[in-house]
Amino acid sequence: MPQTETTHETAESMIAATEAQIRNLLIDTEREGITDLIAYLEDEGFFTSPASTRFHGAYRGGLARHSLRVYELLYQFWYSLPSIGDVTSPGQKPLDLNHSNIIISALLHDVCKMGAYLGDEMPYKWNKSMPQGHAMLSIARITKNIRLKPIERMMIRYHMGLYGCHEYYEPGSWEDRTQAEYNIRSIRKGPEPRTKEEKEHDKATRYGQSLRNAYYHNPIVKFIYFADEAATAEERTGE
Repeated sequence: MPQTETTHETAESMIAATEAQIRNLLIDTEREGITDLIAYLEDEGFFTSPASTRFHGAYRGGLARHSLRVYELLYQFWYSLPSIGDVTSPGQKPLDLNHSNIIISALLHDVCKMGAYLGDEMPYKWNKSMPQGHAMLSIARITKNIRLKPIERMMIRYHMGLYGCHEYYEPGSWEDRTQAEYNIRSIRKGPEPRTKEEKEHDKATRYGQSLRNAYYHNPIVKFIYFADEAATAEERTGE
């Protein structure tokens, strides 16, 4: 058998195996609408898309493989350090953190990349007709079929850490900080000082609505960033 045919069959076998693992994990969550979500992923090419134009996972099936690896690493963090889901700040209620949250957040954090790259091999081309956004686009696509838990929204929204903030951040500009897709501070606008009632309202509504707040109260949000970076580094090494 020619080498090219063997290589192609091996690649397609890996794609099929990765897809089966992801499907099984998602089904295990028993989330309402999950079968519709899986069908949506398949229709939109999630299992065959590359993860980037040329930087990491730039091959057919790279997006699904990257997503599965992020899940594997995040699960290791969560399993070995169960306290990372605890809220450490006084006055904040802990959010539930379970295996389903890890599955949903890790496997679906990059569904924004479906349809993002054009071509049959590296280097792929950016699809200029793609909608704007990254993490928020992922959330919008996911919630067409399933409802996300608050901790899942935080993990997906801030999985890029400061990489998602720096282009929007201008010191001294409150408007720029709050209008970014991944804002650093709080959704609150307005100068100090605030009344007691305003402070209480701010405390009740800002929970997890900024990078700083989500990181501080829910360390798992940091860990998905670490898992994403580690998976990306592995893929770069292998290319």
